[in-house]
Amino acid sequence: MKVSVIVPVFNTGDALSRCVESVLGQTLGDYEVIFADDGSDDGTERRLDELAAGHDHVRVIHLPPSGGPGGPRNAGIDAAHGDYVYFLDDDDWLGPEALERMHAMAVRNDADIVIGKMVGHGRTVPRAMFRRSRDRADVLGDALYGILTPHKLFRRAFLDAHRIRFPEGPVRLEDHRFVLKAYFRAGVISVLADYPCCHWVRRPGSYSRNLPDPAHYYGALREVLDIVDEHVEPGPDRERYYTHWYRGKILKRLGENSFLDAPPDYRRAVYDEARRLVTERFGEGVDRSLPLRMRARAALLRADAYDDLFALVEAERGVTLATAVDGLRWEDTRLVVRFTARLVHADGTPFAVRDGRWRPPVPLSLPAGVLDADGEGRRLDLYIRRRADSADHLLPVTVESSEPFAMSGEAVVDPAAGPDLTPGVWDFVARLDTGGWTVERRLEGGESIDRRGRLAPYRTENGRLSVRVRAAEDVRAGAQGTLLRRAIKKIPGARQAVRRLRA
Repeated sequence: MKVSVIVPVFNTGDALSRCVESVLGQTLGDYEVIFADDGSDDGTERRLDELAAGHDHVRVIHLPPSGGPGGPRNAGIDAAHGDYVYFLDDDDWLGPEALERMHAMAVRNDADIVIGKMVGHGRTVPRAMFRRSRDRADVLGDALYGILTPHKLFRRAFLDAHRIRFPEGPVRLEDHRFVLKAYFRAGVISVLADYPCCHWVRRPGSYSRNLPDPAHYYGALREVLDIVDEHVEPGPDRERYYTHWYRGKILKRLGENSFLDAPPDYRRAVYDEARRLVTERFGEGVDRSLPLRMRARAALLRADAYDDLFALVEAERGVTLATAVDGLRWEDTRLVVRFTARLVHADGTPFAVRDGRWRPPVPLSLPAGVLDADGEGRRLDLYIRRRADSADHLLPVTVESSEPFAMSGEAVVDPAAGPDLTPGVWDFVARLDTGGWTVERRLEGGESIDRRGRLAPYRTENGRLSVRVRAAEDVRAGAQGTLLRRAIKKIPGARQAVRRLRA
């Protein structure tokens, strides 16, 4: 058997429908689906049994409730018959060709792990990982640590040989510990970026969204860092790994809305545990590799400036982009879009810079170098996003102007660029990555422009730019119809004859 899809399930109800539909509709031959039920008692368990009774390649494992996805996933690995296993959560779904494409890449490259492109729905997916496909990817060089969820294809014999399993029970960062161990032991890791394999959904009330116990959470993070220490010698490479968790699991969390809205005593407990871990494990040299936004937070955390830190992250709430279409034109059948994206605060106020340094929206006492904005890397992207399923198509962008918190550029929509530009409605989404802020927003504005070839750009009722992509055969049929109408006009009496036939 080629692939076993393992889905941990607990009291999902109707939320399971799309997941089931997607795993049953795969184009790959010779695969199975294992639903590992973690003690459901809302009728989900009966529905799964009915599903298995009607499909030979579906199995259900009923388990006592464990309180976390690790145990069910491990039970799925142990029961799997496939050469490869793929982990899917019960509220996510797969593209129809996902298993076929990932398995083909795994076999072609003799890969232990294949990372298929993920599309976020209410979640942020690192774009750098999926800019292009790679037969042999490097964990550090290709930033594979950017997403450590188990939504990946793993060779089952590889997992067994290295005894790689998930921590079980109601634990945090179990996926980080599993994937990181696999990364360090894998011979070949491949990335499939030209097809949306997994649609990753944020569901309200899910286990990962509950506020964790601070001591437990940062204890789990210590175990993740221990895995890094076991495989990476002290030096620049270890610092790069450490920076990832420092930025994403400590400094970033201190600014999340769910955390800011938590009770004051909980916020204080998280802050104290975070500061304790930083003091123990993160040398100050790591701070120098942080982007501006996180450098400021790190300096305040190390200085134990609790009030200033929370004044800053509160003032950052609602940071977004102001976007504008600066011009549209045609180059043959290619649509050229000129646009600007600028970071603004929730009230629309642009980010302020003076003498090359960021001026935070609240008064802070920080060393000048911490706020240096000129040396920050920045990137401007423009995507067209398929409205039907949120799949992205990255457009080539030529940057025309660049400031610390605003960039302008020109992008090209080429209908002949590739097979992923399928017929349907696509929305333009600008993305600005600068200073540690990564923000995206639909493009606003744009003058009216006629359609040409397969592309029909238009402004929505909300004043945003979208494009309707037509099928090539529809364009040909339309062109033939136009030629026929022109020919009929030139034949005496032909128009009257056509009318009589239609009648």
